[in-house]
Amino acid sequence: MKSHLQQKSLLLIALFFAFCAVDATAQHTVSGRVIDASTSQTLPAVNILVKGTTRGTSTDAQGEYELTVPSATDTLVFSYVGYQNQTVPIDGRTEINISMQPQALVGEDLVVVGYGTQQRQDVTGSISQVDAGEMKKFSSSDPADLLQGRVAGVQVRSNGEPGSIPDVQIRGVGTFGDSQPLYVIDGVPVGTSIRDFSPNDIESVQVLKDASAAAIYGSRAANGVVIITTKTGTKETPLQVKYSGYYGIDQVWQRIPVTGRQNYQMLSNEGQRNAGLTVAPGNDPNSPVYIDDINTDWQDVGLKRGQRMNHNLNFSGGGEYTTYNISLDYLNNKGTLVGHGPDYKRYSGRINTVSEKGIFKFGQTLYYTHTDEKALNYETNVLTGGRPPMIVDLVTAIPTLGVYDESNIGGCAGTESDIHRAIILNVPCINQLLEGETYVDRTFGSAYAQLQLLDQGGHNLRYKLNVSYDRTNVRNTYWVPEFEMGFFFNNTKARLNDGESIYTTALIENTLTYQKEFFGKHDMKLLLGQTFQKGSSVFRNGYSEQFTQPYFPVLDNGTNQTASGSEFENSLASYFGRLNYNYDDRYLLTATIRRDGSSRFAPNYRYGNFPSASLGWNVHNENFIQLPEFISKLKIRASYGQLGNQNIGDYLYTNTVNPGVVYNWDGSKVIGGIQTQISSNDIKWETKTTKNIGLDASFLDNKFDLSAEYYNSVTDDILVGVPIPLSVGANNSPTVNAGKLENSGLEFSLTYSKYKGDFTFDITANLSTLKNKVLSLGGDDEPIYGVGTKTEVGGEVGRHFGYVTEGIFQSQEEIDNHAFQNAGTSPGDLIFKDLNDDGVINADDRTYLGSGIPSFNYGLNFTGQYKNFDFTVFASGMGGYKINSRMYRMLMLTSDYLNYHKDMLDRWTPQNTNTDIPRRISGDPNNNGRNSDREGWLQDGTHLRINTVSIGYNLPKKLLDNYGVQSTRVYVKGQNLYTFQYYKGFNPDFTSGTFEPGFNNGSYPKPRTFMVGIDIAF
Repeated sequence: MKSHLQQKSLLLIALFFAFCAVDATAQHTVSGRVIDASTSQTLPAVNILVKGTTRGTSTDAQGEYELTVPSATDTLVFSYVGYQNQTVPIDGRTEINISMQPQALVGEDLVVVGYGTQQRQDVTGSISQVDAGEMKKFSSSDPADLLQGRVAGVQVRSNGEPGSIPDVQIRGVGTFGDSQPLYVIDGVPVGTSIRDFSPNDIESVQVLKDASAAAIYGSRAANGVVIITTKTGTKETPLQVKYSGYYGIDQVWQRIPVTGRQNYQMLSNEGQRNAGLTVAPGNDPNSPVYIDDINTDWQDVGLKRGQRMNHNLNFSGGGEYTTYNISLDYLNNKGTLVGHGPDYKRYSGRINTVSEKGIFKFGQTLYYTHTDEKALNYETNVLTGGRPPMIVDLVTAIPTLGVYDESNIGGCAGTESDIHRAIILNVPCINQLLEGETYVDRTFGSAYAQLQLLDQGGHNLRYKLNVSYDRTNVRNTYWVPEFEMGFFFNNTKARLNDGESIYTTALIENTLTYQKEFFGKHDMKLLLGQTFQKGSSVFRNGYSEQFTQPYFPVLDNGTNQTASGSEFENSLASYFGRLNYNYDDRYLLTATIRRDGSSRFAPNYRYGNFPSASLGWNVHNENFIQLPEFISKLKIRASYGQLGNQNIGDYLYTNTVNPGVVYNWDGSKVIGGIQTQISSNDIKWETKTTKNIGLDASFLDNKFDLSAEYYNSVTDDILVGVPIPLSVGANNSPTVNAGKLENSGLEFSLTYSKYKGDFTFDITANLSTLKNKVLSLGGDDEPIYGVGTKTEVGGEVGRHFGYVTEGIFQSQEEIDNHAFQNAGTSPGDLIFKDLNDDGVINADDRTYLGSGIPSFNYGLNFTGQYKNFDFTVFASGMGGYKINSRMYRMLMLTSDYLNYHKDMLDRWTPQNTNTDIPRRISGDPNNNGRNSDREGWLQDGTHLRINTVSIGYNLPKKLLDNYGVQSTRVYVKGQNLYTFQYYKGFNPDFTSGTFEPGFNNGSYPKPRTFMVGIDIAF
């Protein structure tokens, strides 16, 4: 029995080892390397999966992999975000090297255009692609800010306030109203702001700059179009989990040099005495209230260290028929000003799925975002006196005022008329008392269904239905408690404003696309479409006051409650078509037509037609032209077309009457009506006509890529509000078609790429020029005046306008021999030039003093990789314009109790005559502070900013294999490291108004940021 059991045991052991041997014999190990087919650059973190199983691996930082598979007859599936999947049979091989082709949306071969894609070599319009990966290396709360310096012809101006929306202009100022471009996300127009969307969801960005490229969007494309494509999943790919995050410290690195206590008191007293006035008691050493124990550095007290952080979690993958991409994102940016704000938080989530089987394809995207913004704003009925932005108030505050005073309600120190005589706002303290917040909840959903109607015999016909709904709820609250802050800034009743705005947009689109290639050389693609969009806006506001302590600020807890509200609706109906024709990859044609009807215009003027056409010639494909060997590709293209603009308010073509006006008629109260809005009932579309000629070339085996083009655009029938006399009885400026503008310029972009060897890199540079000219202002072409500017036919928009200076009077004799300026003119005052030689300096002696619009913009980007290390340096700048700085002028003002810029220490005195800064005198009898070209009044805006310097390292994959980690990259980054500038303020690239583009009202400083971050893929 025992022997029998032993025999069975030995048999089982033998069978076990036999099966193991069979299994070991069946298993097969394969290895290799994966590269980018177009660049030969290795690809890390590529997923390799044994088809039909969950067994797989991924490439390391050098693009290499090794995988043991069940059988040498298995099939491998290679997948990587942004690249086409590859299915490769093993066929017994032990080494398989793969070259992966980029996907259409992010590759070099195809670009995204309106309602479709197009081969790059077939593009005839002006379209620029933005490297989304490089763009996202810059941290910002608004994705639009990331376009700065990336695209020739695109100018981005912004400030450093968290949550602020940048000013983006494509090829100049094309209208007197909103000149922001139209943003299109996944085929859905979302308006002129994309702050609510996370940059981490972006896969590709295309900028449409001319009519040929943008005319398919017709009425909304006059200011250009930015097309954003978001991330999707990849077929035949197991779940991929990616985390990316960073943490950074923000610091305002610039300091405006202002005077301390002693110099401030000396300059203030000098101005008073020169005017024959008594000095302020607080500045008088002989006064019992003389201040000698306070010397506040307001920039040191009011500016703090800010911070920013971002966390993003992404899940993606797909099977044979369906892909998915899910993301969660959190952004928190705390500002650098002491107090309640500015701060900005954003929470967002996104789900995208795409399903395709047979002739059917369905896709949907659902996006939700919640933001909490604490912006720097205040009500003028609380902080009266025409206050500048808080950053200006902070810098100009006098050093003889402290920060806190517990004897005041609210605990803030303030100036006293019998001590300081100054109207100064205590910014860090008031910013802790006032609480203004904006809460935004936005839900954006889109879905499409596509049906392949025909795909045989070379005929391809498909139908697509696209629908979307966008709803944004905004709540604005503004709380003002009781406070005392000296003799000027006081609030005796706590008050609360609580408002709500609801914006909705619904869209439905139907398109048919037909494509046919015939006779071997002819390729035609025809697009026909219809779209209808409806929008609505609802505004409600509640007000309450006289809250009692302890405060619980809700409307019902106050008295004198009031409420107001309004509602608006608009709609846009459109039909469009586009023809693309390609003959033998040599001759190209694109023709587009769009007809739009907008409810914002009167019935007789609602419809507009916007055609365009463009031609292209691929010279390198011609048999009869022998290009030099160093030219790899050469294309010449030209376009002409028209675009429209309807970006104005609703119902502006209608008159309104207030029927509830109370009158006193012969001692009796009667109710009557009065017209409150005068309108022009024949307002119509703005029309922008563009011409473009361009050249695209590649050199030296595609190592160099060059794009150069010239553009000219003319905008007719510009919609603008025209002032009317108050005697008319209405309080509005009627909107009329009253202007005409021209913009022209050159654009260049050059890229050099090195992809071979251990050290690979890209260098990209772009440069664009801009010339703006006003052709008409409507009516009698009356000029439009702004802050120190004048817009006139024949010149550009918002040119600086004022007096020409000729030095400083040194004696009474020079004053007597010069044209009369003012009765109080004395030695030490500025000499203004008598341009018309009439012996009197007056308004007729003003002239143009320079441009407020940058005449050129440029960007430079370097990215490199050496083994596991990567490097990025990105810089941008602009020039050819002058800046009128409100802050600098206030610090150099000669007639008020403010602090002084240290430049004032070089003012004219009888002992210091060799200077260009006039004397100190209160009241400024010579009006030295008027708009002029005196030193510092118009400063050179030319600058170069080092935007980003980044160093990253990819950890060796073998270190983390046991944890299921495919790739890990850590990096350090510096942002806004330094700006080479002549400007004596914070930001030379500030946002401004249309008619005063060179006027800096007080831009919030852009901080210098140091960040550490990590990207992990599982």
